[in-house]
Amino acid sequence: MAEICTEHPHLCDDLNSDSWCRSEKAEIVGHRFRYQQPLTSEQQYNLIMLFEDYKACISKAANIEHIKYREKESDRMKGVITAQRELKRLARATRNDSNPLLSFYHWSRFGDEQALQRFMSAKQEGKLNTPELLIALASIEVKYDLEQTRQTLYRALSLYENDDNIDTEVFPTLVTISLEQEKYAQAYIWSIVAEEYEAHIEGNDKFSWAQRFNLNTRQLQRVADDIIDALDDGNFSASQLGLTLI
Repeated sequence: MAEICTEHPHLCDDLNSDSWCRSEKAEIVGHRFRYQQPLTSEQQYNLIMLFEDYKACISKAANIEHIKYREKESDRMKGVITAQRELKRLARATRNDSNPLLSFYHWSRFGDEQALQRFMSAKQEGKLNTPELLIALASIEVKYDLEQTRQTLYRALSLYENDDNIDTEVFPTLVTISLEQEKYAQAYIWSIVAEEYEAHIEGNDKFSWAQRFNLNTRQLQRVADDIIDALDDGNFSASQLGLTLI
């Protein structure tokens, strides 16, 4: 990043210059360097996500007072202002974009009903075919159809080529769905998987479930291990792993 900023200072000047939020800042600078205007819809979406991460980080940093170095506070506020400005600019530019990722963004952040309609139309057209899009769909389905949500999340997991970039929030969601459906063996399995991926589960009490509902914990541990291995190899299949029978 330092080399890019030296040779192309305009890509970095509106971001904070100290060491805070280094990785978030580097992602933005790298994106700016790689992609020239005008950006594609997907590139705009990715930049929005990068600025959301950067804003969350730099806003926290900006609240840290420096008694000796007040200019650092000012420098970080510059980053906050840049993030706010860029997010507003990108939101305006993509308001009517039919890209499913951008449609979901406008629905989830601003409650844009037309954006939701575009997103659901994309579903009907078979365009929701990546893990990220299916997880977004599941966040809508969970409000009215738990079983359909489960199947959507299973499909999302099946599309990962390995476990490097898995959205680990899927696992706590599957635990919650299983508990709501009173499928305690499923909840036990997914709580193990969640722990493996260090995904936090509020009120995780799998040992209590096992005792109360007389669960075969050895068998369920084997299933969980098989799931973890399948995710690692990029060949997760709910039916092949026997999840549909538990």
